[in-house]
Amino acid sequence: MALQKHTKVFTVFSFLRLRSPDIYWYQWVYPTVLFALTYGGYQFWGDQFLSFDKDKMIGDINALMGILVGFYIAALAAVSSFSNENLDQVMKGRAPTLTTVRKGDEIKETLTRRRFLAILFGYCATLAIVLYVFGVVQAHMTIMQSSVAWAQAMLSIAGYAAWGLYVWIISSLLVVTLLGLHYLVERMHRA
Repeated sequence: MALQKHTKVFTVFSFLRLRSPDIYWYQWVYPTVLFALTYGGYQFWGDQFLSFDKDKMIGDINALMGILVGFYIAALAAVSSFSNENLDQVMKGRAPTLTTVRKGDEIKETLTRRRFLAILFGYCATLAIVLYVFGVVQAHMTIMQSSVAWAQAMLSIAGYAAWGLYVWIISSLLVVTLLGLHYLVERMHRA
């Protein structure tokens, strides 16, 4: 409990704590399948069929992330302040729930459309910022190769893990963005 007041910066990851039979697919299954197809496919067959400049690709992704951060924050502000009665209704069907602890009590909240979209776009904004920071660090930092064999192996493993995490975050961002756009285009206007 003492650490709980210091965890406010992790509120933006509430999307991953939502519970619903349907939402799990968008949190973990679809991004992981997309990750496995892209990252795994490139690792196994990419050298045979693909050749690309990794630095240029990250630069282009970074340019897109710079735009998307603004879009997500604008969408979050719009959803938070838009006056529409439909947004304040509890979601129909198998509505996602979020369990939080307030003043020592566990509270299970069934989400309204407004709350769901706020959580969704907050998560997307955070992922876009993380990807942007990763791109900036990658563009401006060089890791010196060691002559020690175990250090080379550790750097290689860390490199694969970092790229894997980068690709999974991009996959998650794509899937969740499409889910958010679905709600903005289709579901927000239905009662």
